[in-house]
Amino acid sequence: QRVMSTHLALVPFIESRQTRHAYIDRTQTLLSICTARDQDAITTTLQNIAATKDERRPTSTFIIRSPSPKELAVLLDPQQCNCRLSDTSSSIKLMYRAAGNGEAPSMATWDVSSSLKEQVHNCCFGGQVIIGILLDGPDAVLVDAKQNNISNMVGISNNGLIQNSILEPGCAIHNNSEVCNTHVMKYAAVIGCGSLTCTEESVAKSSKSCAFDMYNGSMDVEVGPEAGGGRVVHVTVESTLVDVCHALNMDVNSNGGGGTTGAPLVQFEKTVEGGGGGGVVMNVLCPHSSILHTPQTNHVHLLPHSSINSATSVSAALLLPNSIIKNGCTVSHALLQWNATLTSQSDAHHVFLMERSEVGPHSFTANAIYGPDSHVSGGEVHCTIFGPNANSHHQSLLIGILWPLGRGNVGYGSNVGSNHTGRIPDQETSVGEGTFWGLGCVIKFPVDLTCAPYSIIAAGVQLPPQRIQLPFSLITDGPGGMNQLTPGWLLHYSPYTIARSEVKFANRRTAKRHDFYTGWKILRVGVMDMLVDARDALLFPKVPLAKVFKGEKAIAGLGANQLTEKGRQIGIQAYTDAIQRYALRGLLQRLVDLCNRQKGLTLADALRHIGLNGGVNTSQSKGLALATSKAKSSVDWPTLPWNEASHTDLDALWKHQHSILMKEIPSLVRNGNGNDTLSQLLQKCITLEDDHATRVYKSKSRDDVRGASTVPGYKDVHIAAEKDSVVLAAKEEADMVREKVILVEEALGGTSVRSRL
Repeated sequence: QRVMSTHLALVPFIESRQTRHAYIDRTQTLLSICTARDQDAITTTLQNIAATKDERRPTSTFIIRSPSPKELAVLLDPQQCNCRLSDTSSSIKLMYRAAGNGEAPSMATWDVSSSLKEQVHNCCFGGQVIIGILLDGPDAVLVDAKQNNISNMVGISNNGLIQNSILEPGCAIHNNSEVCNTHVMKYAAVIGCGSLTCTEESVAKSSKSCAFDMYNGSMDVEVGPEAGGGRVVHVTVESTLVDVCHALNMDVNSNGGGGTTGAPLVQFEKTVEGGGGGGVVMNVLCPHSSILHTPQTNHVHLLPHSSINSATSVSAALLLPNSIIKNGCTVSHALLQWNATLTSQSDAHHVFLMERSEVGPHSFTANAIYGPDSHVSGGEVHCTIFGPNANSHHQSLLIGILWPLGRGNVGYGSNVGSNHTGRIPDQETSVGEGTFWGLGCVIKFPVDLTCAPYSIIAAGVQLPPQRIQLPFSLITDGPGGMNQLTPGWLLHYSPYTIARSEVKFANRRTAKRHDFYTGWKILRVGVMDMLVDARDALLFPKVPLAKVFKGEKAIAGLGANQLTEKGRQIGIQAYTDAIQRYALRGLLQRLVDLCNRQKGLTLADALRHIGLNGGVNTSQSKGLALATSKAKSSVDWPTLPWNEASHTDLDALWKHQHSILMKEIPSLVRNGNGNDTLSQLLQKCITLEDDHATRVYKSKSRDDVRGASTVPGYKDVHIAAEKDSVVLAAKEEADMVREKVILVEEALGGTSVRSRL
């Protein structure tokens, strides 16, 4: 099979697909032997199972043959194996490994009656079945007497019916009602289950309902509108959010509007057409996988160390290594990546869980895609893209939500699902990165918050249909029945939240296979462009000299909210400080890098390196170089973080920071020469960083004061702002900036830069 994409970051995804196909090819090989009418002994060489540690060779030779009359008599003897055949047409074949690749011919006639008697008991066999037998010697399963695990429970016993199945040597099949059309490999287990089946009808039905294809590991997931249209995403079990967003044309504005993606796509040629399993209509359990105590299982493929444990019903599911479905779940048409979890009485249908995502307990979800490290419990999620590091830990409702960048929270009682107009449930909502849905908020569709990242919808707010383009805002109930919006509230009053979030997302980003695109910064190029647009809109309102600005007609991007003049000024200041801090930090880092690699610098060298050698124009009015401003009128997705050139290119980051800096210089620099300009810029960098550290402290300290004056014993059980790790990190950052500025001015000879600092 030819892989269409070979980017280094995609190696785990490519290898996953190759591994899946290798296991299915193994099933296909053994199935063709199982169904062959030839009664003579067959020797076949198979790749040794990579998931085991006791293999000494890359391949092993297996003998597969019909039992001798003596062996068959032992198998059916009530005093020995006590097994029976469901009817006279049933065909049994024995499978065991040759001690060495050259010893198969001599071992083909061995009598394995004693091994049968030890390993097979109380079963009914029907159809065509391969029974794997372990022989003593170096090729037997290693049993660890110190551990009481499934791998030690080798054998086949107490099964109501085993039909048309392949049970390799070293598997564990015990106490099941029915095991049909199933391939169980070495170290895999099926224990205490009801019906484990796979039929042509079920495979065809899955293919028809959502194009579910076990061999290609793919299916369709319909997100957005519940009815009256829909956004159909064809995903594979190796897909990433980059692939999902690309499939939905969310990167239409990327790379100059070309609709291409900056991060690599996981793309494969589809080698098998139609529904199904590459011609293998079987359940496949790979080494160390298990299905335990589950009444109903149908059409599943479990990769090594994945499991279905005490679920209620599982149908059409593909589980990559270390993923699990457990504890009373009802699941159909599910793709689970590495370490994904469905748990605790959850219902999940037509879902795709990426690496380290978790659904449950007590969740109801259908037609949903969960990004890496996301978590939903206790609520309903339908027709939704739930992005990375997004969390919904309480009873809430999400319907028709497009939230590709995640990183937000859904509070208890949030109703983000008013998608019905009274005519048809065809509405949807697009959500910005880091959105916080407060307790009991009610969101009436359609709403677009993609250009208002890290905004907070306060408790109890009812949000009418609208489009908001003011980032880091707080939306609360307002006078006169109109919600009140404070732009930049998080930047101005709660920078602690942003600083903590940067650390939190880095620490909780445990889905390492997706790390190549999920590690974006909060204050990055795309967000800075949003801040510039938002500040422009606030600086130049459509209705000047108003005490209260109401709606989109007053300020572009305000949506269906009102904004006081005080709030407008807060937003302007918050956005300006963030924009200038971003640009000046880039300037400082550029100078530090230059000082570290080049000795004997002159001021002219430094100014040339930062693009200020041509002088600066400070004659424009303070605030902006632009005379007018308009918020984006086109309704498009903002540039996704992994599509920003700066996501992987530091030169592109500096280019953007420099362009911002040149526009901000009129408000940063008073008239002066190049030397004085650099002094003022570095001084402003220190001032902004100190101010940021102070506001981080104050935002945490306010909580301490309020809590101590309200709750008895509050101080005894809460970390004070002075000792808080986020506050201390902000202070260290400010000190580091000061040290870097000193390093720069010393490298430049301690000229007037030092005198101003």
